Amino acid sequence: MERDSKLQLQHIKKPLNAFMLYMKDMRPKVVAECTLKESAAINQILGKKWHALDRSEQAKYYEMARKERALHLQLYPGWSARDNYAQQGKKKKRKRDKSQGKVS
Repeated sequence: MERDSKLQLQHIKKPLNAFMLYMKDMRPKVVAECTLKESAAINQILGKKWHALDRSEQAKYYEMARKERALHLQLYPGWSARDNYAQQGKKKKRKRDKSQGKVS
């Protein structure tokens, strides 16, 4: 029964910010250029490239992000990130028993 109620609540993602749009655009190029497969390493490279861009190049992505936010606001007028992400609740971490190395 609980699963049915979760299916009824549609998860609405936040609109992408300028850097996320840049990452989405540039990730395939970076992956093709380097042999790294780890997402964290690729993200580091993308972050350095983002900071190396001049303001005019970044402005293109900031404008795309502004348009995406405006579209998101039109599609979901009453939506707020706080309400949307509060529904999930926090997952509790399981503590490890130090003496036995087992999860309790």
